Amino acid sequence: MKKLIILTFSLFSLNALAATAVCTGKVERIAYHQPDGLYLKVADSGIMKVCSPQINFFRTSPENCKLIASLATTARATDKKIQIYIDNAPGTECSSVKNWFSADIRFVELLK
Repeated sequence: MKKLIILTFSLFSLNALAATAVCTGKVERIAYHQPDGLYLKVADSGIMKVCSPQINFFRTSPENCKLIASLATTARATDKKIQIYIDNAPGTECSSVKNWFSADIRFVELLK
């Protein structure tokens, strides 16, 4: 019983370490690091790795990575805002995502 209680609290504390941050704003930087992947800086976030066009990165497939790159490039070229949900962020604010963070992206939207 004692082991079950410890395991339960351990699982809860692991979930408490990650939060969902929603970054909404202009794409300040878009970069591709060979062979690592696609990096973005949105609003007041640091530059973060969002995916890889070669391999699965968290839940993002290479094909979806190309779609994210297309949305980010369109946002940058047209000076529009983008919204990104980061499910493993250190906090709920976009600014909690620091430089070189490996982001688990769930949702990307090109805004008006």
